[in-house]
Amino acid sequence: MVITRLSRKQLAVNSGPRVRIPPTPPNFEKGANMENKTKLKLILFSDIHYLDKRPKKIDWVLKRKLTQYADVLVDTLIDKINNEFKPNISICLGDLIEDQFNYDQDLNNYKYIWNKLKRIKTPFYSVIGNHDLRTIESRETLESIMEYPNATFSFDLEGYHFIILSTDIIKNVNIDDSILNKFKNISKEEIYGLYKSQCISEKEIKWFKEDLNKNKLPCLIFTHFGLAEDNQAGNYWFEIEPEVGLLGNRKIIKDIIKKDKNVMAVFSAHQHWTKKLNEDGKDYYVLGSLTENINDDGIPDGVYFEVNLEDRTIEIKEHHLIIKK
Repeated sequence: MVITRLSRKQLAVNSGPRVRIPPTPPNFEKGANMENKTKLKLILFSDIHYLDKRPKKIDWVLKRKLTQYADVLVDTLIDKINNEFKPNISICLGDLIEDQFNYDQDLNNYKYIWNKLKRIKTPFYSVIGNHDLRTIESRETLESIMEYPNATFSFDLEGYHFIILSTDIIKNVNIDDSILNKFKNISKEEIYGLYKSQCISEKEIKWFKEDLNKNKLPCLIFTHFGLAEDNQAGNYWFEIEPEVGLLGNRKIIKDIIKKDKNVMAVFSAHQHWTKKLNEDGKDYYVLGSLTENINDDGIPDGVYFEVNLEDRTIEIKEHHLIIKK
């Protein structure tokens, strides 16, 4: 596998617990791109953190999340997808919005950015992230906007198998005081928001195992929270408590993955940096945030992946959108 860093600068056919067959995008003709090919291009991006009204007082969170650039970054990326890359498929790894603990505002923001992303002319899907779920607290509500019967599903395309894994809300989550005391600048509401959206449900874990067992094609997996173990030293967000940068029940997911010979790579986001990890012989790619102030220079990272697949090989090119301040 090759990862190249450049200058900074439905197909769904496999159903899970609730009949997981997301609709065919309106700009995708049924039957298109379904030939038995082995070459495929996809574009991955994540953590848009769209926010309609940026507050006058910028705290430590919005100092790093340059939400004011979300609109132009997404517009620019959509233009590149539609007119330059023209991939077979595009996937967002979650956190479409920067939630404000205001249900109506967050719901409207999610609808806004989702409708914008519908301008992508390739088949497009998204994982649900913790900021998408935290205030809205209903995956069904988000699935209704996305027109998904379920936000965890799989599909086959061009001789490859794709699995989208979304977390769900856990009610009555308990957090030890020793964890809460680590976060001096974060409210308990925010911390609970992370933990309650951090796990994949037992039903979907069962479905995931069954889906992989049935699959015979080279497979890629997409989720929001990190899976590979990492102490995240130097990470702005999670160095203080690496556990909240990772999927809560990741061990059972990784036990399933490591036993499967067809899994080529796993892609996640959430941590707002970009890196590659290897665990049990499997490659785990972490994709940064479009709007992260990664170098503390007021310039959004604008990072996204161009992934090229051919005959069980994968090439990943890291690109960065350049936005004039």
